[in-house]
Amino acid sequence: MMKRLVVIFAIVLLGTVKAMSQIPYYAGTVGNGKLYGYSSLKFRPGQNNQETYTTFQYGLGDHFAVGTDLYTGPNCAYWGSLVRLGWKISKWFNIGTEIIPSFDLNNSFKFSHLTSALYLNGALSSDGNLIWCTNTWWGVYKGAGNTFSNYEYIGYTIHFKSGRSITPMVGTIHSWKFDKDIDLAGGFYFSLRDWNFYVWGNDFLQSHPRFIVGIDFAL
Repeated sequence: MMKRLVVIFAIVLLGTVKAMSQIPYYAGTVGNGKLYGYSSLKFRPGQNNQETYTTFQYGLGDHFAVGTDLYTGPNCAYWGSLVRLGWKISKWFNIGTEIIPSFDLNNSFKFSHLTSALYLNGALSSDGNLIWCTNTWWGVYKGAGNTFSNYEYIGYTIHFKSGRSITPMVGTIHSWKFDKDIDLAGGFYFSLRDWNFYVWGNDFLQSHPRFIVGIDFAL
């Protein structure tokens, strides 16, 4: 259980609010001397609007990690570097933070935006199967207004034999100012030892909902 949670804790933020429908991110880091990788495809059925995200991260201690990421979308591509910190305070409460400067690959590698994130998560039941998490994002953009958003999720892990489990989760995405409609989001991840497989989505009430399929690992 703990090994699986450590793996998914390492998932890294895309770095922009463009990537709504993100899977939930947890407070911890990948672990000392471990390499983490994650890749995903985001799409809207019925629209030619695909996005990809790939990241690699290396743990320098139990609470610190550095890494890089690459995002591509319609007519855009960004490369980012990241620094991540995370602490497990107790089974019930964990806290982490991350900073990601991103650079525009279509504009001479010029600085594009800076994203800061606050991750909180913990258990809601003594067996640790019922869980909660919140992700808070602050995006600072060159030549554009800042963005402020928050995700909240609740999930439940169902365990099977041979280190397998599935965790469905539901939640909301909204601006800090609550100046737009609150968006429903949810999905599940299937865990097989050190691998996780994701199916996620949001904008379910729109004519073209957004979906994510993804995979990650830790070595």
